[in-house]
Amino acid sequence: MNLTQAQAIQTRGDYRRGLTDWFVFALAVVFAIGVRFAMREYLTSDYVNYTSQWYAAVQQHGFAAAGTAVSNYTPPYLYLLWGVSRVFPAISPVIAIKIPSILFDFVCAFFVFRLVSLRSPGGRLPLFAAVAVLLAPTVLANSSLWGQADSIYAAMLLACVYALMTGHGAWAMVAFGLGLSIKFQTMFMAPALCALWLRRVIPSWAPLLVPVVYALAMVPAWLAGRPAAELASVYLTQSVTYHQLTKNAPSLYAWLPQSQYELLVPAGLALMTAIGCYFVWRVWKSRAALTPPLILELCLLSLIMTPFFLPKMHDRFFFPADVLAIAYAWYFPRRYHVPVAAGFASFFAYAPFLLHRPMVPLPLLSLVMFVALLSVAWPVLGALNGAPEDAGQA
Repeated sequence: MNLTQAQAIQTRGDYRRGLTDWFVFALAVVFAIGVRFAMREYLTSDYVNYTSQWYAAVQQHGFAAAGTAVSNYTPPYLYLLWGVSRVFPAISPVIAIKIPSILFDFVCAFFVFRLVSLRSPGGRLPLFAAVAVLLAPTVLANSSLWGQADSIYAAMLLACVYALMTGHGAWAMVAFGLGLSIKFQTMFMAPALCALWLRRVIPSWAPLLVPVVYALAMVPAWLAGRPAAELASVYLTQSVTYHQLTKNAPSLYAWLPQSQYELLVPAGLALMTAIGCYFVWRVWKSRAALTPPLILELCLLSLIMTPFFLPKMHDRFFFPADVLAIAYAWYFPRRYHVPVAAGFASFFAYAPFLLHRPMVPLPLLSLVMFVALLSVAWPVLGALNGAPEDAGQA
């Protein structure tokens, strides 16, 4: 057998393996759609008390509903519900409300596919990573069962990370601004972005794009009649809605007494400010090259540590970290336990709301999330000190 024949056989073998990978991927996607279809009619109290009323307003008033304060979410979420009502006017409201979130599950999977493709171009690993997102218990529960909107802003954060890792800092700010126009929890990425801005991964002028994108996202609601002052203060109104140290989030405050709320809230804000400032300073002063894997690590650390140390967090606020951690595991296979631990803590934090009973004590879930946090933070500190990374090692 000559070299040409051997190459031809190798090419045919690669082609068959590629077809097999895509066939298995297609089956997994069909299965993921089927699981979501099975959950389509599941109702929660959030639907009964909030989102069903928002959707009813959109059905009754059309796009004009975005010009009212019917929802305590920002108007872009109502834009999405309005779009669904126009495309599927006869569909059940509970299904209609879940459609945007489910669609963005697939957007999240796409960006995880792209992130892992940077590490393994042309291989099967990106496909496996995308499937892992679509079938992750937290992702399924959040969007298909609960009908929450976390996959929407999480997709924007994943796009932001991808842009940072590919050297497009300005586009990263556009994606961040889009995420911020959906949910304020997008700000969990702020420590990493500040550090990367100081290290000039992000152009000096690019942060100006964030308020511009946010303002542009509010313009349709403003034209529909909602006052600009209201549109600028939506998140301020949300911040005073609840008065618990933790809304079942697996965070530091699961270990602290609710009776000390008035003391611990400002103390917690000060603590996270100090930690965030140290994080930014440590990255800024480091001489380590900001490689794509290190950028991924910094972003994931920011998404875990911010909701962990901030008070008044909800059970769903680790969702972006849960998804980005899946891509992280493909970059750092020895740390596969990070997405397992983060996903475990987040999923069982949902149980008291979705299943009406706690299955794992919240302090234990907080400990598991703390393990995930330390597992990301320790290698980051080593990398910033110049230690070699283990990306790609089995």
